Amino acid sequence: MTMRRWRLLRRLSLGATRLHLVAAVVAPLALQPGSRLHAQAVVVDGPTQTVLPTLTPTLQVRAIGLGAARPLQFTLQVATNADFSGILLDSTFNSTDSTVTIQITRPLPSEATVYWRVFARSSLGTQAVSSSSGARVVPPWLTLVTPNSALGDGFSIRRPLLVWKSAPVTAATGAWRYDLEVLGAGRAELGVTNLRDTTYRPSTDLQANTSYRWNVRAYLPNGDNVRVYSQGTFLITDPPLPTTTLLYQNFPNPFPSAAAFSTCFWFDVGEGGADVALDVLDLRGNLVKQIVPASDGVRRFGGGRYGRGSPGASSNCDYRFVWDGTATDGRTVAPGVYLARFRANNGVPTFRRIVFQGR
Repeated sequence: MTMRRWRLLRRLSLGATRLHLVAAVVAPLALQPGSRLHAQAVVVDGPTQTVLPTLTPTLQVRAIGLGAARPLQFTLQVATNADFSGILLDSTFNSTDSTVTIQITRPLPSEATVYWRVFARSSLGTQAVSSSSGARVVPPWLTLVTPNSALGDGFSIRRPLLVWKSAPVTAATGAWRYDLEVLGAGRAELGVTNLRDTTYRPSTDLQANTSYRWNVRAYLPNGDNVRVYSQGTFLITDPPLPTTTLLYQNFPNPFPSAAAFSTCFWFDVGEGGADVALDVLDLRGNLVKQIVPASDGVRRFGGGRYGRGSPGASSNCDYRFVWDGTATDGRTVAPGVYLARFRANNGVPTFRRIVFQGR
């Protein structure tokens, strides 16, 4: 072997030895079972939905590998840009725990796209930062539900139900309150303040054949607020009076059903009104239950439609005009076929067949 070749082989052998030694030194730095050395990192767990479920999200933060020195300093940043050039929130606090819960209490901007990250630093200067989480979309603070058609809405009642909703906030932020306003012909026709519910039915009649717009202002105890106007108008119309006095088929029939305990009666009274009687009879013609007049004794009805539930109610039945399968004395009658007899102004009665399935 020549001297030149021997030197070359020795150089390669030493190089391989050095590579092996470097690997032996670096390997223990990895996260291996039993190792006490850890890479520094910050892990943030928060809402994963594209649209946030709340205006004030909660974040769970874990600082890893920053050592035992305490306290740890955490800094939360929320921004409207991925490069964090548009900072919305920059908050710093200390903790003796490496795992903390961060509750955002100031509502994030309505319908904004946001990103967040968290820095952690030990008292000895060891630090790490989480990756950026985003993009997340903040839900609208306030949405008008109905009436809110851009093409306009129509109602045949003078007191329509107005419905809206707000995005949730944490209890620490406080509860939403609402001011509602109805405008007609450019002026306020109705105004109520400090509402807690997200529905409202006017306590007085609105004018018929008039277009209205409405708006709601939502506000929080810290002063944050927003006002939203309806997209279009709504119109109150007078429904024409029924031209005929009649009794409709009761429903459900047979009854009771999975959805209803009682059967409901609808009837119309023509213009001018009428004295009405509505009874339930057995097939022999014996009186079982008197529906109208009821306990209030009212038998005179003006022209109109009766038996329908109030608009916006959970039922399409007026519970003044129902039969629950009981007799006048309160006992439950036997299953079978019964008759509804309807009479106006002592005229010729109308009959409808009722099937009671029993209880």
